[in-house]
Amino acid sequence: MQFKYEREYQIQIKQKKVSVVEWGDPAGIPILCLHGWLDNAASFHYLAPFIDEKYRLIAIEMPGHGQSEHLSSDADYLFVSGIGTIDLVLDTLNIQQCLVIGHSMGGALALLYAGVAKERFSKLALIDSFGALTSPPENAVKLLSEAIADRKRIRGNKRYFKTLEDAAKAREQVSELDWKTLFPLIERGVMMTEKGYQWSSDARLKQASWLRMTEEQHDSILQEVEAKVLFLKAKDGLFKELPIERRVAKLKHCQQVDMAGGHHFHMQYPEATAKYILDFFNK
Repeated sequence: MQFKYEREYQIQIKQKKVSVVEWGDPAGIPILCLHGWLDNAASFHYLAPFIDEKYRLIAIEMPGHGQSEHLSSDADYLFVSGIGTIDLVLDTLNIQQCLVIGHSMGGALALLYAGVAKERFSKLALIDSFGALTSPPENAVKLLSEAIADRKRIRGNKRYFKTLEDAAKAREQVSELDWKTLFPLIERGVMMTEKGYQWSSDARLKQASWLRMTEEQHDSILQEVEAKVLFLKAKDGLFKELPIERRVAKLKHCQQVDMAGGHHFHMQYPEATAKYILDFFNK
C-alpha cells in the first residue's frame, strides 16, 4: 500500500475480522476513531499527524467497510448493530474508557452508545455528525415495505477499475473532495481481482433501512449522555435536516463550532480540525 500506518492489525468480533489501524503512543490516552458510511479508517489519515503523540488513535473499520470482513449472507446491516460492534471492540482491546472522534455514521453511533454506556466515553468530538436519522411513527409501514422491495431488487453488474486513480476519479463524482485527496480512502476501499480493482465494501450496505427510531426515542438516549460533546458542523455538510437545536438542548455538555468545508472537512482542513479537537480534549 502507498499509505502506511504505524500499526495495523485485525481483531475477531463475532467470528468476523475487524480491521484496525493506529497512530501515536501505544500506551497513550486512547482515542477511538469511527468513520462514516462507506468510508474506512483512512478517513483519519490526514488528521492523525496533527494529534499530539501522547494520544493513541485507534481507527476501526466497521463490518463490510474497508478491509474488515463482510457479514455472512444471512445477516443484515442494521444501523444500531454498530453500537454492539463498538462495545465489543472496546472489550476486545481492553479499553475501559476513551475519547472519541466520530465522523458521520461513526459519530452518530458513538453519541448513541454514550447514552447507554455512560462510563465508556469521556469526551466526543463529532465531525459533521449529531446523531441518527430518525423517522416519525407513521412512516414505519413505508420503510418496512421499501426495505422488503429493495432486498428483492436485482443489482447491476459490479464495477471494475483498471487503476486506483480511475477508482478515485469515480468516487470524486459523488464527493466534495478531489480524487487526489480521496486516494487514502480509495486505497483501503478496494480489492484487487482478475478483472481489476473493485470496491471492497459490501454492496448490501446500500440497502434501505428496515426501520428508524423516532425523534422521541432518540431524545431519550441523548438526555442520558454524560460525556462532553464537541459538535464540529460543516458549513456545506450533509445533515442540514437534523433538528440540531432540539438535540443540543437534550445534552448536558455540548459545544458547537461551525467549520468551513464539506462533509469531509477533516480531510480538507485537517490541521484546523485537529486544533479544535485538541483544545477540547486537553481542557
